[in-house]
Amino acid sequence: MDVSIKKIGQRDGKERFELVDFVSREVVTVNDVSEATLRAYFHKRGVGDDTLDDCFMQARECYEQATASGPPVDNAADSEEEDDLLFDVDLSEDGD
Repeated sequence: MDVSIKKIGQRDGKERFELVDFVSREVVTVNDVSEATLRAYFHKRGVGDDTLDDCFMQARECYEQATASGPPVDNAADSEEEDDLLFDVDLSEDGD
């Protein structure tokens, strides 16, 4: 499954994120989660900090563009290039 990280807002002064499936554009996380939770999840699957930094930077940029231009839009996966950062990550339950 190819996923991207999408910033959805803030709660209690902290940023909140979701994982979104690139193909279906469906949210694959049950609840919105913190950056620390997503980092821990992807670190377990071998994703390095540089890749995660890029993913969170893109998520923040997309969120800022969407909120600056009007009502929220689904911009989690604007292009296949952006989602390729997490393409090879094993997201199966066995990856724990």
